[in-house]
Amino acid sequence: MFEIVRILYRELHYRRLKSNPQIATDPEKFMKQLRNAGDLKRGIALQGITFLFLGLIMAGAVAGAEDETRAAVMFATYALLPFIMALYTTTVNASYATSMGIFEPLKPLPIRTGSKYLSVLLAIDNVPAVIALLPATTVMTAKYGIPGLLGFFWILTGAFLGHILGLVVFTFFGSASVGGRFSKLRTLARTLGVVLFIGMFYALNYLQEYVNEHYRDLLPVFSKYSLAYPFSVASITDPLHSLLMISGYLAVLIPLYWLILGRLWGRLEEGAMVSRSRTVRFKAESHHPIVALALKDFKIVFRKSALLVGLIFPLFMILPSAINIFRIGHVNEWTAASVLLMISWIASVGIDTVLKIDGKEFEFLRTLPITLGQFLRAKLLVMNAVPVTAGTGLILAASYLDVRALSMLPAAVIFPLLTSSLALAFFYHGESELSVPETNFGHVLVLLIINGFTLGTIASLWYFLGYPYALALAAAGLMAVQTRLSR
Repeated sequence: MFEIVRILYRELHYRRLKSNPQIATDPEKFMKQLRNAGDLKRGIALQGITFLFLGLIMAGAVAGAEDETRAAVMFATYALLPFIMALYTTTVNASYATSMGIFEPLKPLPIRTGSKYLSVLLAIDNVPAVIALLPATTVMTAKYGIPGLLGFFWILTGAFLGHILGLVVFTFFGSASVGGRFSKLRTLARTLGVVLFIGMFYALNYLQEYVNEHYRDLLPVFSKYSLAYPFSVASITDPLHSLLMISGYLAVLIPLYWLILGRLWGRLEEGAMVSRSRTVRFKAESHHPIVALALKDFKIVFRKSALLVGLIFPLFMILPSAINIFRIGHVNEWTAASVLLMISWIASVGIDTVLKIDGKEFEFLRTLPITLGQFLRAKLLVMNAVPVTAGTGLILAASYLDVRALSMLPAAVIFPLLTSSLALAFFYHGESELSVPETNFGHVLVLLIINGFTLGTIASLWYFLGYPYALALAAAGLMAVQTRLSR
């Protein structure tokens, strides 16, 4: 199995590099990039080292905990990381990997569960998140012994759970039949299903925050009765009970995993389904190239709901902070500003999704009279559809509490555009033709650091000099980056 997965991994990166004309036209550069990007072990090692720095920060917080109880609750909070990353990477990358056609050679073979290769290929991207929690696990083991070891097993269980849920989303929502009388209704149903599905994990996140605040009162009851991950991770303070819970999870997840694999492979073998129940009039429409490309991307996203998860999922990571504004009953300028800054910081993560929308059809785009600048601005519109809508919606809602909040509407638009523009400039540095650059979570992590520094500078100016100066700096930065992209 490992040899087949290694070949699929290399083939996936080979096709991505071939879609980049700056690399594909230079044989020496192409082979060098392929050796680096297509090497499975090297890819895991490099991303793992990058995530270890994040892990050291979390380990320091666990080490500074006053007692085992607080350390267990903090560890349970961090256990969300492998779960969220597994869910996110599986849903987004599954659609992209299958659209690239790398599994087509497997379909004629006499195998019933060829989807296991897709599963393992997708699971590779989840390894860095597990590595990130190794320092925290080491600290827990060194200080408390068995609870630390059980914490490691819970991390693996959480990553497995997220991976399975990601496969479920892709299996039932990832592909869509095209056409038919109720095609728009099916699209709406899938979209609502994805939103509700992710909303469930937002509810879990809210409960986690509540438990962390009242952990001394709730932990005994929580450890005894709760079965929801990641709250169940806190049961490591009771090793026997925790081990039984892990066994219960695996007893359910393993059969579900094999069931989903069989269903998924059957779905992949079916391919696309096209139905027509009536004849409709076709009306040709013309748009500006940027608008036309953006509309094309939106249509693909709504037909492949797994990609929709990638666009809206980061938003759910900041919803607790946004809802907190309305829980306190009044609008504080700095509280609203922090939410806008967080939305903008997360917005750039969407680049990993928008660059995977076209898949193997990207070669067709290169035959059209489209410039790189038009392509990037279309991607910018798609990346910011959710962040800008969320930010402006938040400010408009907050204006009912305090009309002065309307003054932050420009920031709700400019801040996400700035970070998204920086993301495109980062990945397309030195590019002059339409291409799909190499992206992984190591690159995205570096991008988050760059955008964090940028937003930190804006926030500092806002805090010391005031909002107008911060907005002016952000607008100037956006104009500078856009000028750079238009060259």
